Amino acid sequence: MKLNRAKGFTLTEVLIALFIFSIVVAGALQVFNFVQITSQSADKQIERLREVQLAFRQLEEDIRYLVPRDRRNVFGDKAPLLKADSESANSYIEFTRAGWRNPAKLKRSSLQHVKYEFLDDRVVRHHWLYVDSAREGQELTRDMLTRVEDFKLEFLSDDIWKKSWLVDGQQLLSLPEAIKVTIKLEDYGELYRLFPMPRYTAMEQQEENAEREDPTSGGTDNNGRSNNTRGGGYR
Repeated sequence: MKLNRAKGFTLTEVLIALFIFSIVVAGALQVFNFVQITSQSADKQIERLREVQLAFRQLEEDIRYLVPRDRRNVFGDKAPLLKADSESANSYIEFTRAGWRNPAKLKRSSLQHVKYEFLDDRVVRHHWLYVDSAREGQELTRDMLTRVEDFKLEFLSDDIWKKSWLVDGQQLLSLPEAIKVTIKLEDYGELYRLFPMPRYTAMEQQEENAEREDPTSGGTDNNGRSNNTRGGGYR
């Protein structure tokens, strides 16, 4: 009488199967890690592109809404309409813009004083709740653009491009014919924007300067437009 022996795998066959299975699992993990890293890299690139686009959009809007509104500095003296310097340690540009939306119907002007400044590897944007800097404690600052290598400003006047706009005396109310902003980024290289400046008559400047911080003389309409700001060429 013959006995039936149970059939099974030898130790060698089990080891070979485990070896093949480990290779398949390792390959699958590598593919998963590659897909995950690629997805994270794509998300970072999309977020970076969004940061650059929003920063340039804000800069373009601010400069295009620039208005000839004179102001007072912290000492109470008259300040220029536009102040900027590319040759200083921290390049900057400072001016007043119109069209500051007011959806909450706050008691404030539709004008906003802004300043862009190059600090370390960032371009930051300052703005004040009131145009005249004589009122302290009203400054708000936020980073507009990171990983910046250089921030250059140029101003066209009498067919000459200047690297700064520092005026005094009777030239406080003068404005350049155009402004060129060049930003060098670590990842995108040099990007620039060119802004032709509108020409204002003396009467228009007086009308712009008539609006101060009294909300009854300023404000915005239901569409967010300034009630008393000219600057129609901006839209």
